Amino acid sequence: MLLFGVVNAALFSALLPLWEGFDEAFHYGYVETLWQTRRLPILGGTKIPYDVSASFQLAPVSHVLKASIPEAISYDAWFALPEDQRAQRRRDLERLVPEPRASSRPNYEAHQPPLAYILLAPLDWSMARFPLTVRVLVLRLFCALCSAILLFFGAAALCRDLQVPEPFATTALFTIFCSEMLYATTAHVANDWLAVGVSAFFLAALATFVRKPDRRCALRVAAWLSAGLLTKAYFLIFAVLAAGIAAILVWRNRGSLRVVLGGAALVIVAASPWYLRNVALYGNIAGTHEAFDGIGVRQALAAAPHIDWLATSGFLARASLWTGNNWFNSYSSTTLDIMLGLLALGMAAWCGHRRAIQPAEQAIFAAVLLFSAGVAYASCASFADRGAGVAGASPWYTQVLLAPVIALVYLGLSRWKRIGAGVAAVNLALWGWVLVATWTVKLFPMYSGGGAAVRRGRDVWNWYAHSAAAHSRDLALSALAPTAWLYAGLLVSITLTAALSALLIRALAIHRERLP
Repeated sequence: MLLFGVVNAALFSALLPLWEGFDEAFHYGYVETLWQTRRLPILGGTKIPYDVSASFQLAPVSHVLKASIPEAISYDAWFALPEDQRAQRRRDLERLVPEPRASSRPNYEAHQPPLAYILLAPLDWSMARFPLTVRVLVLRLFCALCSAILLFFGAAALCRDLQVPEPFATTALFTIFCSEMLYATTAHVANDWLAVGVSAFFLAALATFVRKPDRRCALRVAAWLSAGLLTKAYFLIFAVLAAGIAAILVWRNRGSLRVVLGGAALVIVAASPWYLRNVALYGNIAGTHEAFDGIGVRQALAAAPHIDWLATSGFLARASLWTGNNWFNSYSSTTLDIMLGLLALGMAAWCGHRRAIQPAEQAIFAAVLLFSAGVAYASCASFADRGAGVAGASPWYTQVLLAPVIALVYLGLSRWKRIGAGVAAVNLALWGWVLVATWTVKLFPMYSGGGAAVRRGRDVWNWYAHSAAAHSRDLALSALAPTAWLYAGLLVSITLTAALSALLIRALAIHRERLP
């Protein structure tokens, strides 16, 4: 299962064209700025490096990104260029190396907490003489593989702490690693790669602490929470959750105040300097764009009645499962709705067995609810800051919820006797199919210049039988790895998906047969 996650993460990293990851150019600019200036960047003052800015005139970008980077060329215009011109642009792109000067474009990701970038900066500095495309690919692979490993062990620990029985726990891991949006979030240069993995470990540690609130468990929660706070500001929500749970345990005489204060002290010592810096620089704790622009709680809540919550919730729910990277095109809405329906069914099964629900499960469910409320608040703040053109909070935020939601869903299905195993088998088969279709029907043709031409079974057959070879050069000029490597990775991914799906369906069937 770990190999499955690693293969898909590496394939996504290599297939994704330069800057096709969400805000990747500006996240990478943060990394390069760190080792070039040896200073933490400042929102509104730090500019992106010159080589990153120069790449905008050479690398293709989606129509969404072109709206904010007008000097760039869209994919449609890129693929319409003669091959020799695209090849020349790629050669010019590969000549870009770091320079001591910065561009005039501000880096709007300069407000992010520094931990993920500090981990990447030495690796990027060691490759200073390599082309920009090589540096980005290596950093992507580092981010994606570390994220897959962290998430594997973190989600496994969470399932173990929630006592999700086999084979439902293994099926949960398979489902997590079938998520296209997981790789879209973690397989590019940013800080989400660390945040998603750390959040799984934090929630697993929190579940353990609820069951056994001793000093060791409290310090483990504090350590993961500190790492999260130094990675993403949305971990402030989890800090509130941890404080609330600790207070309840102390009030019920299930936990020691000294133990809780020891964990709190670790978090304060480790994370408070960064948030005090935010207060000193920006006048607020989180240091977000919206707060920087003067959007506070009052303005965000005032925007809430003006938001079409039905449309916003639908967009965010579907985009949490699938979005075509920076293209923001969609997978089949019907398929995504069925996936969401099966998740809701599993969650309903968990809620329906109220007598079996343990305090650790309640804590994880509270984390899901509280973080969802935070995402809703982020939608309000974005609306207040940028107006009705904002569809909602960013869908990569919700990948933090992937592991806890999937774990609770399969825990609920495991308690649903014979029916639950069947629903779990249908769910994993559907998620596996969507992953295979993501590669074969969507991403490979999309980044080879095929656009939306491949839609049905016959189109897929015609593409790979007659057009894929002719477009291999197009794929080589847009992706960051050789075409042969990409198709080899595709073959391995499909093979693992089919094999693991068959094994897990068989394991679920055996589990069902053994039930009384």
